[in-house]
Amino acid sequence: MVSIGVLQVANYLIPFLVLPIISRILGASLFGSVSYAQNIISYLTLLINYGFEYSATRQISIARDDKARTDAIFWSVMTAKAALLLLSFAVLAVLPFFMQRVACDPRLYLYTALTNIGIVLFPTWYLQGVQQMDKMAWANFFTKLLGAVLVLTFVRQAAAYRLYPLLLSLASIAVGIGALLYVIRHFHISRPTLSCATMREVMGAGAPIFLNNIFVSLYTVANMTLLGIYAADDVIGYFSGAQRLIIALNMIVVLPVSMAVYPEISRRFVESKQEGVRFLKRVLVWAGAASAVVSLLTFVCAPLIIRIMYGAGFAPSVELLRWLSPIPFLVMTATLLTVQGLYGMGLSKWAPWVGLTLAVCCVGMNLLLLPRIGVKGVCISWITAELLECFIVGTILLTKGRKLCSI
Repeated sequence: MVSIGVLQVANYLIPFLVLPIISRILGASLFGSVSYAQNIISYLTLLINYGFEYSATRQISIARDDKARTDAIFWSVMTAKAALLLLSFAVLAVLPFFMQRVACDPRLYLYTALTNIGIVLFPTWYLQGVQQMDKMAWANFFTKLLGAVLVLTFVRQAAAYRLYPLLLSLASIAVGIGALLYVIRHFHISRPTLSCATMREVMGAGAPIFLNNIFVSLYTVANMTLLGIYAADDVIGYFSGAQRLIIALNMIVVLPVSMAVYPEISRRFVESKQEGVRFLKRVLVWAGAASAVVSLLTFVCAPLIIRIMYGAGFAPSVELLRWLSPIPFLVMTATLLTVQGLYGMGLSKWAPWVGLTLAVCCVGMNLLLLPRIGVKGVCISWITAELLECFIVGTILLTKGRKLCSI
């Protein structure tokens, strides 16, 4: 966790160094346009990931001593992700007919979508499964570094705003190719062999997580999507400025814990449900306390953070950042309960129902609050959804988990 955490800090220090420059070059309006494009493309990223980041990680973790099986899982997942990538570009091709923002600037959305090629090539889930996340974190670091160098070199004026996502995509593809070759050679992955049974297995294991991820996106990613219906680009830019900081904190604070703990807790739950629960409780206590401190500091230091990161032109982002400051603590708690608890205990079938409930709640609140109180409604909806997730998943673990532990 420490090694991943240090590298995640490094990963996000690089964008933090670039963000003050790029936000000042583009201004709030163009920054909002690029952020909205990244928001829409994140739905396609969700499609190609499918749920493999957890389902395939769990399969590799459990079967990592069986090389023939891990090789079969590897090629099955890579094939599935390649097929989903083609489907994602087909969806992108028809989006201009349904979304005016995409029709007005299709190149911006295409350049942003190219990053999904790098995501498909980079076998993150495999490195997680064999618990070599430090290598994955280093590759992410070089992706960020290469992208930052390219952006600072070529994006010098607002008219070059499309180059910003394009250069980030090219960096992702380059590092993805290197990571794929490394994994194949280092772990001596056999030549591609596909089994219909293994394909059905990996797709079936990822399906409930994919459904849950779709629903989760409706109370995280969809916030900005709905905001784009009611707000101008500059308001989207102000919200995106605050949201990016919160997401970065989640990646630095929450992601290392989730990535490092998930393979281990999966194995513990397979060996003993009681030991898995004890381990989960310990992680909840100290990780929850650490994330609570981060949330408090974010609230207190919001004016200073926004001034340093974006400048005086993004002053409205201060209040939005304070509204969103509880999110790191809530996401840490919800992630541990859902990913480590439900998935690790083998209760992933409940995840889509939890996600559906939260999605309906959050989208409904957004549609109700956005026309009345504007962008603050997005913040309230997001916080409410995270609180509701903690309550619902905690209740499921207390009831269903207790029965499993008694067997």
